[in-house]
Amino acid sequence: MNPFIGPALFAVGIMVAISGGAKLADKIGAWPDSTPIFIGGAVVAAVGLVLWRRQRAATRVLEQKAMDAGGDHSRNPFQLLERLIGPASALGDEMGHLGHEAICVRVDELLEAYVLPFAEVRQRVIDRLGMTAGAEILVTMAFGERMLNRTWSAAGDHHLPEARACFPDALEAFHEAQAQAKAALAKA
Repeated sequence: MNPFIGPALFAVGIMVAISGGAKLADKIGAWPDSTPIFIGGAVVAAVGLVLWRRQRAATRVLEQKAMDAGGDHSRNPFQLLERLIGPASALGDEMGHLGHEAICVRVDELLEAYVLPFAEVRQRVIDRLGMTAGAEILVTMAFGERMLNRTWSAAGDHHLPEARACFPDALEAFHEAQAQAKAALAKA
């Protein structure tokens, strides 16, 4: 089914219902003669909403099956998180010897390759683990991303002591998020 049918029906139904409901009745206590138009628009909007939600649910199920089967690794948040730990730990080990430009380049690489793609597919964490466990992981990852951005900002401002002080917090957050994810996946 075309993925635009549900949203289009919903939008058209809302517009028709608003148009039909905008006319006042000729007499007090009577229904306006545009009531059938309003009801028709509301029904079309409801049908569109149902189709839209079913299509979204079917898409989520297919994406989840692909993720469970080990499909596209760049779209699997748990694999992105697992693959982030190695390069982030390596940067942590080398942080004391790198200059400000090198730190910025390495942090950009982490952001582009792992953290931003993780943020793009964060809904899959909630879909897989539920709101409670998924939110804990996402909050921890958000803190790690914030500390990583702070590291980049400090290095960009040529303030290496601050950059070197912030990065361990980011690395610790990523390790914690990975531990949370492993524990939640074991329970799921």
